[in-house]
Amino acid sequence: MKSFAIIGLGLFGSQLAMDLFNEGHNVLVIDNDENIIEKIADRVSKAVTVDAKNREALSQLGIQKYDCVIVCTSNDLATSVIITMNLKALQVQKIICKVRDETDKEVLETLGASMCIVPEHVAAMKLSKKLTADNVVDFTQLSEGHSIMEIEVPPSWTGKTILELNVRSQYGLNIIAIRRNESLCVELTPSFTLEEGDILILIGSNKNLSKLQKLK
Repeated sequence: MKSFAIIGLGLFGSQLAMDLFNEGHNVLVIDNDENIIEKIADRVSKAVTVDAKNREALSQLGIQKYDCVIVCTSNDLATSVIITMNLKALQVQKIICKVRDETDKEVLETLGASMCIVPEHVAAMKLSKKLTADNVVDFTQLSEGHSIMEIEVPPSWTGKTILELNVRSQYGLNIIAIRRNESLCVELTPSFTLEEGDILILIGSNKNLSKLQKLK
């Protein structure tokens, strides 16, 4: 179980908090709106009404002890800046900020945010992949140039082993797992044989992943 603190409970922050809690993690949520806190209090580990711009208040909550703090106040860059500076001063190890655009991302990463995300960009990219490639099940961008992609096994790969396909050498990609029915296979031996209906989970450059989408 990991511990997360989420600051700012808009639609994104609230849903993220509830999802993490439902997955069995310790989740602290912080917002300065008492009504919002009351609505989510029984769906997370702890919910408090606090102004996160107050460094002392964050310290009293023990924010520095959490594995990761997610700042979801993207509608107000000035607020996100102050909160991020407070978290860095309190020596929080991992800070993720939800941002509006690349400009805000650059500002907050300069201040020490571990990662910044633009949810709309992520959602748009996933939808684009699903609309343009029928065999893509899911797509998660790791950086500007690399991603994880879940793809239905191409018909031409059915019945072949991991060794025969030699995906790393042929395509510059790594198969990190295979989803078969309700099981997730992560210990893949060279003799592992692909079957129709398998979902491959691959990691690599976006350029190489795009090539794989064209396979039949």
